[in-house]
Amino acid sequence: MLRSLLFMLPTGLSIGCTYAVHQNHTSDFVLAKPLTEHRKIEARDEQQVILGMTGQTDYVDNTYRRLMNQCEGGTVTGIQTRYSTSLSFMSWTNVVHMWGYCSE
Repeated sequence: MLRSLLFMLPTGLSIGCTYAVHQNHTSDFVLAKPLTEHRKIEARDEQQVILGMTGQTDYVDNTYRRLMNQCEGGTVTGIQTRYSTSLSFMSWTNVVHMWGYCSE
C-alpha cells in the first residue's frame, strides 16, 4: 500500500496543463509589391471555458476585427491563423492568434 502511495503522489503532482494546436491556416498571398515593403500586423484573443460553459463566443470575430483595424485604408494579405487550446483541470482556454501583412 505504501509503495502504491509513493508512486501515486509524484504522478498526481506531475499532472498539469497540456497544450494542443488544432488548426493552422494561411490565406492567399496577393502581393502588389515585395513582401519586405509590407508591415506585419497581429492580434490575439482567448476564450475561457469552465466546466464546458463560456460567456464569450465571438472572440475569433473580435480578433479578426482588431487585425483588420491595424491596416485601415490598406490591404491585408497572407493572414495566418493559429487556433489552439490550453487544458487545465476542469477548464480550458481557447486561443486564436492571427497575423498578416499590411500594404498601405
